[in-house]
Amino acid sequence: MPGHSIPRRSRTARNAAAPGQTPVTKFPIAPPVHLRKNVALAPLSTFRIGGRVEYYCEVRTGNELVAMMEWARKSGLRARILAGGSNVVFPDTLLRGLLIRIVGGRIALRGTQCEADPGVALAAVIERAIRAGLAGIETLSGIPGTIGGAVVGNAGAYGHSISEVVERIEVWDGRKIRWLTREGCRFRYRESVFKQKPLLLLRVCLRFRRGDAKKLRGISRDIIRLRLKKYRPGLRCPGSFFKNVLVREVSKAALGRVDRAKIIEGKIPAGYLLEEAGARGMKHGGIAIASFHGNLFINRGGATAQDVRAMARALKSKVQRRFGIRLEEEIRYF
Repeated sequence: MPGHSIPRRSRTARNAAAPGQTPVTKFPIAPPVHLRKNVALAPLSTFRIGGRVEYYCEVRTGNELVAMMEWARKSGLRARILAGGSNVVFPDTLLRGLLIRIVGGRIALRGTQCEADPGVALAAVIERAIRAGLAGIETLSGIPGTIGGAVVGNAGAYGHSISEVVERIEVWDGRKIRWLTREGCRFRYRESVFKQKPLLLLRVCLRFRRGDAKKLRGISRDIIRLRLKKYRPGLRCPGSFFKNVLVREVSKAALGRVDRAKIIEGKIPAGYLLEEAGARGMKHGGIAIASFHGNLFINRGGATAQDVRAMARALKSKVQRRFGIRLEEEIRYF
């Protein structure tokens, strides 16, 4: 596909380490982008938790991502992909292999269609759409992370999800580059085919509808104002920790324990279940549950992945005993 062929080398490799960093071991084939060794993980996530990763690099384009995945395979390294780092929990110990972070990229608007590289901030896509008077994504305002991460997790808020505006997605399946339609992405609540199959997302194509820029701006500002009450700037957290629960997946007996007034658009808020089970203000190690929201894990300083997992187990158990409902994480453990 034009512009997306796999390059032999997208830039000159630079194996020299910066001051204070561990030098990168020489590989038979030079990496196509700058590679670092023994990199701290905590600064790469909004949770600020984690040990170190064996090898780390950053890519901006589909070309670079594919090239690094091919290089990792030939070098015998397991490769993992990271986008914005807003919904991940890194391990406390050394993460073996290569962590590839997708950063930045380009946005192109043509009429009501928008194409974006996966590392582009979701907020940047929303801003461009609103400025152009394009509707369909404004309710996602204030959600952190990248457009690629939003597609993978089918991010949504206030009754709408990113899947509603996805037209097609360019992917690499390990052999070739191809396009997936919206149907091929198998979107469900906070799920997509990208969580189930080893497909690399290379480019996102969205289709909006015409709207009034002033009204869209107002909706966006109102939503951001509401979000800031919950997620104040600098808060060390991964966003909502557990998924809301789909009513259709709950037994009649369990549903009988739920206040029907709390059900919103066919979903039982995880925050409601957790608060009824006594989650607010709970602490374990360096992790605390917000006093104002039961589904908000906060790193209050020195928290570990072990603390997170222990708290998650305890809360799942509480909700299971109180409602007969098993919660599922929205975050991703690395």
